[in-house]
Amino acid sequence: MKAKFILLFLSLTLLCNAQSWLKLQTFNLDDVRQLSDNVVGNAAETFKFVSAEAPVDNRIFYVVTYINTEDATDSLVVMFRIDMVGGTDDMVNPGTPQYLFDKITGKFSNLFPFWIRFMKPEANEQTIKDKKKDETTVKGATFDFHTESTRWTIEKF
Repeated sequence: MKAKFILLFLSLTLLCNAQSWLKLQTFNLDDVRQLSDNVVGNAAETFKFVSAEAPVDNRIFYVVTYINTEDATDSLVVMFRIDMVGGTDDMVNPGTPQYLFDKITGKFSNLFPFWIRFMKPEANEQTIKDKKKDETTVKGATFDFHTESTRWTIEKF
């Protein structure tokens, strides 16, 4: 009986952890990279990591970039907004950076697998293509999947 209880407890713990991997806000850059790698891991094509940085010209975003291994003109870009938490107004202590998921851009065929697997499992591919838009709520936040000229974007709003 005790062994069954322990097995049940461990199973529930693993199930809960599997559902909570999608960290949309974090203080940890490893979580940022894990979410970005999950986007790329679900893409229809193969990508390689290029960079992860806060660009010098726009320090309010942390950008993770991947390039298609077959077509160097094709990329997946995952952006996180950087909020400084716990700082002081006099800027002596700027605070700790918190990374908040902002958006992903790429081809529809590379973003849709992530959308259907982690954001909206009941989504219909043809309906989204026809409407050029879809939306859902995940962990209390609203996300929009839409086209921006030749690229598609999954964006928090």
